[in-house]
Amino acid sequence: MQPVPHALSTNTGENTPPTPPDPARVGRRLVGRAVSAAGAFLVVVALAFALIFLGAALFQDGPLAGVMVFLMCLVPVAVGIGIAQLGTPGYWRRPLDVRNFWRLPGVAGVAIALVTIPLLILSPDWALLTATLALCLYPLLDVPRILERPSWWRAAAVSAFVWLVVFVILTGVVEEVRHPREDSMIFLLPFMMYPLVLAISGLVRLAGRASGRTFESAPRIAAIAGAVACVALVAVPVGLSVIPVLVGKITGNSPANSVTSEDGDVVSAGPGEFRVHLASGSTKSFRLGPETKFDFRGPGSALVKGPPAGPSWLKAGQRVGLEYVTRGYVDRAESVNIWIERKGCRGDEKWQTALGPDASGATNIASLAGSTWASRRASQAEAGRSESTTFEFLAGNHLTYQNADGTRYTDGAWKQEGPAVRIELNDCYAEYEGRIEGDAIKGEFWNEAGAREGWTARLQGSVSAGR
Repeated sequence: MQPVPHALSTNTGENTPPTPPDPARVGRRLVGRAVSAAGAFLVVVALAFALIFLGAALFQDGPLAGVMVFLMCLVPVAVGIGIAQLGTPGYWRRPLDVRNFWRLPGVAGVAIALVTIPLLILSPDWALLTATLALCLYPLLDVPRILERPSWWRAAAVSAFVWLVVFVILTGVVEEVRHPREDSMIFLLPFMMYPLVLAISGLVRLAGRASGRTFESAPRIAAIAGAVACVALVAVPVGLSVIPVLVGKITGNSPANSVTSEDGDVVSAGPGEFRVHLASGSTKSFRLGPETKFDFRGPGSALVKGPPAGPSWLKAGQRVGLEYVTRGYVDRAESVNIWIERKGCRGDEKWQTALGPDASGATNIASLAGSTWASRRASQAEAGRSESTTFEFLAGNHLTYQNADGTRYTDGAWKQEGPAVRIELNDCYAEYEGRIEGDAIKGEFWNEAGAREGWTARLQGSVSAGR
C-alpha cells in the first residue's frame, strides 16, 4: 500500500478548528492603537492651543509675533503626527469616514473651538456673547451622540473631558480679548447646562436598559429633552424677574411686600413731591407722605449741623437713596436717605481763611519748619486717659505725625502766623488750633466724629528762634 501524501491527508472540512491568534501580535496591535490615539489627541490639543497663542500674540504684539508663535506651536503638532504614525504605520493615509467621524463624542467640541476662537479674536466686542452661545450649543450637539456609543460611560467621560477643555479655552480667550470682569457670570449658564443635558442623556439610556430594548430615536429624544430643559433653565429666572414688572405695568401696583431701591440726584422738589434723576438714567417723580422716613447716609453724616433729615434737604443736586413702592401708577417714597459727603479741607472755610501762609518771619516767633513736637491731649471718652502724637513740621507746610502705637502718617499740613498755629490731619478729619508759648503750644483739638478736647505740645527738637 502506497502512503497517502501529506497534502491529501490534510482535513479541509468545515470542522477544522480556527488557528488561534498570536498573543504577541494582538498585544503589539493594541499598543500601536493606543500610541496612535495618544498622538492624534496631541495633534488636536496642540492645534487648539496654537490657535489660542496665535490670537494672543496677534492681539498683543502684532502679525509677525503671531506667525512666529504659531510656527513654534506647530512643533507639538508635528510630534503628535509622528507618534500616531509610529504606533500605526500609514495611520494618516487611512481613509476617513467623515460621517462616522463627526459622530464621535467630543468631536463637536473641537469643531466649535476651531470655529469660535477666530471669531472671538476678530470680534472682541461680541466675544462674550459668541463664547456663551458656543458653549450652550456644545451639550446639545455632543451629548445626545453618547447614546449611539456601545459604552455610555466611556463616551460620557470623553465628552466631559473635551467639554472642560473647550470651556477653559474659550473663557480664557474671552478674558484676553475682552476682560469681562463681573460680566463673566454669564458663563454660569452653559456651565449648568452641560451636566443637566448629560443627566438627561443618562436617564434616556437607563430607560432603554430598563425596558430591555434600544430606542433608535434615543439621541433625538435626549436632544429635545435637553433643549427643553435648557430653555426652562433660562426662561424660569427671566420669567420670575419679568412677570412682576409686567404685572406692575398692567395693574399700576408693585408686588406686595416688595420695594424698589435706587440712587439718584434731586432735580426739583415741591410740597409733597420731588423729582429725581436716577442712576439708571431715567427721571421720576416721587410722592411724599406721612409714612416716608428720612435719614442721613454717607461719610459726612455724623457732622451734619442744621435741620434734621426731612423734605427741607430735597434741593436740586442733593444725592439721595430711595426705597419706593408703586400704588395706582404713582411712585410713593417709603424712605429717603440724604447722602452727605465729607467736606474735607476744601470745604472747611475756617481752615482756608483762618491763617495765611507761614508769616512767622514778620514777628519774633520762629517758624516751626524743621522742628518736632510731642503733643498730648486729654481724652474725654475715658477719665484720666491721654493720647499722644508726635508732630514733625516740614518745609512747605507739610506735616508728618506718629501716634503712640508707632504708626507714621504723611497726610498732614500746618499753618502758622506768628504765635498762632493750626494743624490738619487726613484732609481735615482732625484739626488742632493753638498758640506758641515758649517751648509749648496750647490750644484745642476737634475731629469730625464730634470729639473736642484741649491739647498741649512740647518742643522735642531745636528750632532757631528769635524769641
